[in-house]
Amino acid sequence: MIDPKKLAAMKKKALKLIDRERLLQLACDLVDIPSPTGHEKACADYIIGRYRRAGIKVLPQAFEDTRANAIGIIKGRGDGPCLMLNGHMDTSYVGDEQYLPDTPGYKPKAVVDGEWIYGLGVYNMKGSLAAFIHAAEALQGSGIELEGDLLIACVAGEIEKSQVGNYQGPLYRGGGCGTWYAITHGAVADFAVVGEPSGMTLMRAHGGYVWTRITLIGDPMHTIYGTARNNTISNMMKIMHALQKWGDEYEKRRAHLGMPAHVTLSAIEGGWPYRCSRVPVACTLYVDTRLLPGQQPLEVQREIEAVIARVRGDDPDLQRLHLDMNMFMNQWGSECPPEEFIFQAVAEAHRETTGKAVEITAIPFASDAGELNAHGIPALNYGAAGRLRTFRAGEHPGDLTKDWNPGQGEHASIEDILQATRVYVNLIVNVCTRTRAELGLKGKKRRGKDTDDQEEDTDDFAA
Repeated sequence: MIDPKKLAAMKKKALKLIDRERLLQLACDLVDIPSPTGHEKACADYIIGRYRRAGIKVLPQAFEDTRANAIGIIKGRGDGPCLMLNGHMDTSYVGDEQYLPDTPGYKPKAVVDGEWIYGLGVYNMKGSLAAFIHAAEALQGSGIELEGDLLIACVAGEIEKSQVGNYQGPLYRGGGCGTWYAITHGAVADFAVVGEPSGMTLMRAHGGYVWTRITLIGDPMHTIYGTARNNTISNMMKIMHALQKWGDEYEKRRAHLGMPAHVTLSAIEGGWPYRCSRVPVACTLYVDTRLLPGQQPLEVQREIEAVIARVRGDDPDLQRLHLDMNMFMNQWGSECPPEEFIFQAVAEAHRETTGKAVEITAIPFASDAGELNAHGIPALNYGAAGRLRTFRAGEHPGDLTKDWNPGQGEHASIEDILQATRVYVNLIVNVCTRTRAELGLKGKKRRGKDTDDQEEDTDDFAA
């Protein structure tokens, strides 16, 4: 094990290179590059350019014309573990959606207001990306040689989105596809920390989801022949009422670590708006059901099928309509137990940096930690953003009644991003100066620093 004085000196050397103004500019630059789902390549190119200028190895990962992951690697001597810092570049919105508030927190243009940055993506999760990248730049600039590897995975396609019906193309291909591509194309690690907006709390568990599509189909006819009995929208309202009633019970029954398993009637389509003189021949309902750790998508599907079967069994009007139903998107939740090394390492890095014990949370939004855990890479969430300007002193994310302010949109504390960068530096040094033998990890010693497990950098990859 490395001498504690030497370890402290290594950290001090790297921490000195953290620069608040450079970090702020980096965060603003990332926000200023629009990167909605399906169009992340410009943001990836910017990050790859920074990797190259810092002397950080690049693993090329372009997987669609307008999409790429930005994978950077700092190689160690070969005896230590590989630590991944993972975060997504795609943003929750494009920024020009109808009815979206016309405020800086929803626009891909950074606005600095005192100690806060506003702009689309800074909360989810370009604030953490800035902290990851700057931490890696500081380590590389310090000349510190690690035993293990640091892998920075800035990925595309995390946002909860799916192609369905008329909504086709890259803009709708999300749901963890970037991290899946990364870890099945060479960007693998022993441990991972994902930078979702946890407000510098250790998010030990997160949720997933099941998306269900339910369609009722009737007969085409003029409204002069229509009644509530043969109207697909009117009949869908019966199903909606039954699902909401079931959802209220499901939410409590399936709660885990304080996370409620919300059921949301998310979208509905029916009829022809340009032909209101026709009884709606079809109506489609879309349902989001939160899936918590330890639960399976088929459990949700079977419960929804049972609810609808009960409603139809008692209603001849529903029985006369054709019903089509399917699950069209799902992601699993995951949990990182306290005995995992990465859990303890993040807790220690936070305590070492802030002087306080880290708060442990569980939040039911989806995260690429689920994809990583499913592929055998222990992962949890610890992010720079997440604390809102409206929070009182000492408040942290975890209370779903306070964790989002729709009026302000996305924003992040500059001080939190700076402090999280320091936490990441301490974490990297603490983890990557250990040997695999110390940590009980399998695998033979690599032949040397110049022997790479990953694909070599190539000149023709755009930067």
